[in-house]
This record gives sequence, C-alpha cells and structure tokens, in this order.
Amino acid sequence: MNPARRERLASGLLAAYATLVMLFLFFPLFVVVPMSFNDARFLGFPPESYSLRWYRSYFGDPGWIEATVLSFEVALGAAALATVVGTLTAVGLVRARFRGKNAVYVLVIAPLIVPTVIIALGVFLLYSRMRLINSVFGLIAVHGTIAMPFVVLIVSTTLQQFDVTLERAARVLGAGPIGAFLHVTLPAIAPAVVAAAVFAFFVSFDELIIALFVLGGRETLPMRIWSDLRFELNPTVGAVATLLIALTIAGLSLAEALRRRAASRLRRDRGSDAA
Repeated sequence: MNPARRERLASGLLAAYATLVMLFLFFPLFVVVPMSFNDARFLGFPPESYSLRWYRSYFGDPGWIEATVLSFEVALGAAALATVVGTLTAVGLVRARFRGKNAVYVLVIAPLIVPTVIIALGVFLLYSRMRLINSVFGLIAVHGTIAMPFVVLIVSTTLQQFDVTLERAARVLGAGPIGAFLHVTLPAIAPAVVAAAVFAFFVSFDELIIALFVLGGRETLPMRIWSDLRFELNPTVGAVATLLIALTIAGLSLAEALRRRAASRLRRDRGSDAA
C-alpha cells in the first residue's frame, strides 16, 4: 500500500472513530429531549403521545423554581468571583517573571486535575470546622475556586496574543499601571473575559458533588434532579434536563463566539501594528 493511500485510509478511520464518539456522546440528547414531551405519567421512550405537561409541572412547582433560583444565585456569585480573581491571576502569570511561576500555575489549575469528590471531602472537613456547612456563601466560594482555572486558561491565552506595546504607549502618555490596564488592555480582552465568565457560570450551575457535601437544608437544581432520580423518577426531570441542555448549548456557544471574536480582534490589531 502506497503512502498516499495509507494516509487516506488512516484519515477515513479517524473520521469514522470521531463520528462514533460524537454519536455516543450525543445519544442521550436524542432520548432525553423526546421524553421531556411525553404525556404519560412515567418516563418512557419513545413517547406514545406528546404534550407540555411536564414543562408546566416544572414551572408550577415552587420546589423546582426555588432550586433553580438558588442555582442561579450561586452560579452568578461564583462566576463573578472566578472572573475577577482568575483575570488578575492570568495577568500576573503572563506578565510577571518570578521563580516558581510554573509551580504557581500548576497550583492554580489543580482543581481541573484533582477529582471532584476529593475536593468535596476536603471542603466538607474544612467547612465543618469553620461552621460554613449549609452556607450559600461557602458554596459560592468553592464553586468560584473550581471555576477559576477555566478563567485563567482562557484569559491567559488571549493575553499572550495581546500587543503589549499598546499598553506601554499608554504608560508613556502618562497612564498608571492600573489605568493602562483598565483603559487599554481590558477593553481589548473583554470578549475573552466575558467568555470565561460564561464558562465559570456553567461550571458552577451544573456542579453536584460539592453541593451535596456543602449544602444540607437547601437544594440547587442539580441536587433536586439527583434527589428525584434516586427516589421517584419524576418525569419532570426530563423537562428540566432539556431546559438545561438548551441553556448550556446557548451559553457555551456564546462563550465560544466571544472567545473567537477576541482572538480575531487581537490578530487584526497585531497585523495592523506590524504593517
């Protein structure tokens, strides 16, 4: 077999494998979404009749709405915390030169590597001593911590493409370090910062294990879904899952569009400066 034919065969096999993996990953969507419109009293696939019964059940149940509102509150707080701290951390890691920089970087992204159940157990032991169990503020803090690596990765990648001569020009014209960052650098990387905030929001919004350890009396939306799946298999879960899928796809698509916009803008600026 000649090299060209071997390369085409390898490319075809790789494409087939990627297609099978994507179908495997998306298969639950093809089941959950139709089930959410099922008119029967129990989950079943394929549905025999369709209605919006379980969507009305979700919006009419105060328990579901309370869990949803709590999830939004926690996710917004965690996203704000992770975005501010993560952006400043990214600036420090990209701009500063100091010993142990790689060790600090590994420490920052450690929440991506350490299993979530280990983090949850450690947080539970710490919060037990600090009396922060069943504290919404405590959950926001830990969710912000596990979401921060996403912010650092996205913002630092964008900062590496930013032309620092623009910031230096602002400094030459009299702006201080903070002013130059706020008026020159931040507007340029703002789409990436917003994209990172969206990622951080969904990291918190979809998180279950840590919330199970930290919260006791109240439930976030993933906790309520977990509870219903364990004890009664309420078909309302299908409607909630479909709404979460739609929200997640819309949010992450927006985040990716903003990230690409930031990268494209920085490439154009760098090209115009070079010209």
